[in-house]
Amino acid sequence: MEGRTLLRIGVVVTCLAVTGLGYRNSNGDNSDAVAAATRAACGATEPCSASLEQQSRGSFGHEYAFRVERTAAGKKTSGQVIVACQRELLLLGDWACKPK
Repeated sequence: MEGRTLLRIGVVVTCLAVTGLGYRNSNGDNSDAVAAATRAACGATEPCSASLEQQSRGSFGHEYAFRVERTAAGKKTSGQVIVACQRELLLLGDWACKPK
């Protein structure tokens, strides 16, 4: 009987922890993710400026749309870049971002 009780408590605690982590990803502070997404939007191109136009946040990842302006060989170009970000582990870890 005690084994089942401990199992039930473990399942409830695990569910609450996963729910809390998902909530934090979708509604918490996303400044780290925005910074990583901005770096991914510009890539290695210098000089580059990226301004955030739109964001979509979920429990398992974020998407950001940037207006990116680059200057290459004296010519200024502009376009939209969409960047997808996910945590290294499903709900934990640093943000890893790459352009779509």
